[in-house]
Amino acid sequence: MPDPAQNTPPPEQDTSPIAFLIVDGGQIVPLDQTVINIGRKKDNQIIINNPHVSRHHAQIRKVQQRYLLVDLNSKVGCSVNGTRVEQALLKPGDVISIGGVPLIFGQGADSKKLAQENMHRSANPLTGPTLTTDLKAADDYLALFDNAQE
Repeated sequence: MPDPAQNTPPPEQDTSPIAFLIVDGGQIVPLDQTVINIGRKKDNQIIINNPHVSRHHAQIRKVQQRYLLVDLNSKVGCSVNGTRVEQALLKPGDVISIGGVPLIFGQGADSKKLAQENMHRSANPLTGPTLTTDLKAADDYLALFDNAQE
C-alpha cells in the first residue's frame, strides 16, 4: 500500500518580503506578526517611552502582504511623510511619526540584506528579541531609495 504521508503537500511558507521599522534611528524591529501594537504601555510589541506617545497609540496590520498603519484615536495622532493620517498603506522608505518619534518603514530583499549586515541581536525582557543598529544603518537604508530615484 502507498504511504499517505508521501502525498502530503509541503507546509506553506511566507514568501512575502521582510518588513521592519527603524525606530527613532536606533532600533530595527521586524514586523513578523499580523498585528503590531505601538505605544507607551508595556503590553505593546513596540514600546516608545515618550510622554507624547499614548499608552496604545497605533497599530501596524499586515493585510494581504501589505502593511497598514492605523491610529488608535491617540491624542497626538500619527503622520506619514509629514501628513497626518488616521490610517495609511505603508511603502518602503515611509517616515512615520508617532508622538514626534520617527519610525522608518522598510520592506524588500535589498532591505533584508542591508538589515542583516548592520544589525546585532539583543533581547529586551519586556518585548522579546529585537534587532538593533546605529544611525549609519538607517542612513544606508534610506540611500537605497535615493539611488533608485536617480
